[in-house]
Amino acid sequence: MSPDQLRTLIANPATKRLRVLAALCAGLIALNVLVYTFAVVPAAARLAASRQQYADLRREYAEAALFQKQKQLFAGLMSGIPAQKDVPLLMKELVQTARRLHLSVDAINSDIPKQGADGLTMLTFTFPAAGSYPDVKRFIYEIEASPRLVGIQDLKLSAEKGRVKLQMKLVTYLRAE
Repeated sequence: MSPDQLRTLIANPATKRLRVLAALCAGLIALNVLVYTFAVVPAAARLAASRQQYADLRREYAEAALFQKQKQLFAGLMSGIPAQKDVPLLMKELVQTARRLHLSVDAINSDIPKQGADGLTMLTFTFPAAGSYPDVKRFIYEIEASPRLVGIQDLKLSAEKGRVKLQMKLVTYLRAE
């Protein structure tokens, strides 16, 4: 191709439109690369960070909600723990339950309370009783199902003349006054 033909081709209006279109496409591609580099990539990173932060906040909220529920349950549990002044009433209720179930009750002996952590004191006491086997069995069930916080630590049974003798070591916790 000669230089004159080349000038004619470049000066042609169709070629001018093609050059403008190519320049416009090159500009749009450059703009697209710039937008992708400075807007899309940082936005994707912010999105990933925001998703992680959202997951962390959801986990913290779930833990806080669980803590509040446990706090209410623990407050109810703490209010159910008797104080030192409530021990005679607890023992009286146990004796009344045993007598209601036709059991004879001997003297109740308590051990020296053991100071524990968080203001709780562990009190153990022996509870001797005697009666028929079904009545003893029912009494043990009554203690286990009691709303009072009393547990059976040790249990000894013996039979004598058709009666079952029960030697039970019970444990409860006392809260500080």
